[in-house]
Amino acid sequence: MSNTQKFSLHNEFSLGSLLQAIQATAHLAKKHWKLLVIFPVCFALLGLAASWLLGKDLKKAEFIIAAEEEGPSGMENLLAQFGLDVGGSNPGGVFEGESLVKLFYVRSLVERSLLTEFNHHGKKRILAEAIYPSIKELQHPEFHAVKFHTDRIKNNPITDSALYIMYKYVSKEMLSVNRPDKKQSFVTVGCLHADPEIAIATSQSIINTVTDYYIETLTKKARHNLNVLKLEADSIQQVLNRNLLVNAANSDLNLNPLMQSARVNQNRSLIDLQISISLYGEVVKNLKLAEIGLRKQTPLIQIIESPHYPLETVGMDLWEYVIGGFLLGLLLSGYLIYKKENDNSVSPGV
Repeated sequence: MSNTQKFSLHNEFSLGSLLQAIQATAHLAKKHWKLLVIFPVCFALLGLAASWLLGKDLKKAEFIIAAEEEGPSGMENLLAQFGLDVGGSNPGGVFEGESLVKLFYVRSLVERSLLTEFNHHGKKRILAEAIYPSIKELQHPEFHAVKFHTDRIKNNPITDSALYIMYKYVSKEMLSVNRPDKKQSFVTVGCLHADPEIAIATSQSIINTVTDYYIETLTKKARHNLNVLKLEADSIQQVLNRNLLVNAANSDLNLNPLMQSARVNQNRSLIDLQISISLYGEVVKNLKLAEIGLRKQTPLIQIIESPHYPLETVGMDLWEYVIGGFLLGLLLSGYLIYKKENDNSVSPGV
């Protein structure tokens, strides 16, 4: 037999097997048409019901921020050689790498952001009060009388417990912070909520809270030094003004040039004036360096992109639930048909 004949017979055999498989499938579909109709339709209806019950039409408000991460500049190195330190832009490295992402999930910062006010449909409202109805755990009767205050001291233990539950809900269900490219300093901060205003306000509040926390902590020492230098400069300026008056008063005296002892007070006031001038100049110089250091330690966090209406919708659509249910019912009916036919083929031989 030639190779051409073998190839032709092989093709005829494969085509016949395919036709037989199609006929067998059609026979099974005709035989078990009820299973092929009932289960897919029922599961499609279940998917429709699930879309109404479980489907969430959530809006995503996403900010893209850039945190400055840089080493000392050439000017800073030059000043350091002369013993002048103006500080770095990010001392301690809190805003470097993944530590910035982790900082957004700190409980105290999230709870602080929840106690901020925002404009909700034209009215001032605390963010925690707006998110409160979305959390099932807070529907317990003991939380019905909870009252949130922007001042944390006014909150009672029940309010603190409610804030803790809200912190877990926000950090797990709403907030998403990540760094898409490890080589870049871009960080995305997004929040999910059915109300787009709440989603935007939550993201904005957390960003502001994290930035304020950095300023409060890492610039605390620099700000304290600046305040001390300001007090010293004011004190020395008062002494300088007093020495100017004393020196001017002694210069106005008509003294005998031959009496050197009478010029002792005048010379002393002149020396005090020169010392106070030099001291005041050094303090002013250090004060300016402290101001530069404080500005450099203030974090440079810029919002690259802000969310705009309409916000991105997150979640499955109604037709996706229906098709998913239909396919699941079709697979289940196919499995039941296979199992039933397999049991029927085994039963006669037993």
